[in-house]
Amino acid sequence: MMPCQSLVWQRWLGGFLILAVLGLSVALIICAVKANSKACKDGLLAEEECHGVTRLLEIQLTQAREGLLRTEVQAATCNETVVTLLASLEMEKAQSQEWLSKREEFRGEIEELKHKLQNASTEVERLRKGTETSSKKKEIASASSSEALSPLVVSVHLLLAFVALLA
Repeated sequence: MMPCQSLVWQRWLGGFLILAVLGLSVALIICAVKANSKACKDGLLAEEECHGVTRLLEIQLTQAREGLLRTEVQAATCNETVVTLLASLEMEKAQSQEWLSKREEFRGEIEELKHKLQNASTEVERLRKGTETSSKKKEIASASSSEALSPLVVSVHLLLAFVALLA
């Protein structure tokens, strides 16, 4: 290659490099102007604001999920309590029915005992009248009359004690 051609070639390459540098410089200046423009700055501010709002919404969502979880736990606890209370209520109902049944049974027994007591009172009254008529006859034999009255006195005492228990 000739030195002259080399010089031309170098000039062309130098010119091309200068044009390339100028083109890149102009493009860089345009980008810098656009980057510093009001619209670009407003866009960056809007983007930052969106990120802030997004973070706030994420925090609120997390809090809402935690609240929901707490509520679900409370609901589960309440459900367990309701089940326990229902079971307890059923047991109390069964026990109440059993007590009512025993109460009726006892009432029947009381009525039966009252009837027996009435019969015994009638029998004691009959025996007392019979004893009064025969007491004059038995006064002669005082030793035997005191022995005959002894079982009657015991029966009357037992009858009075039974009446006191029923009252």
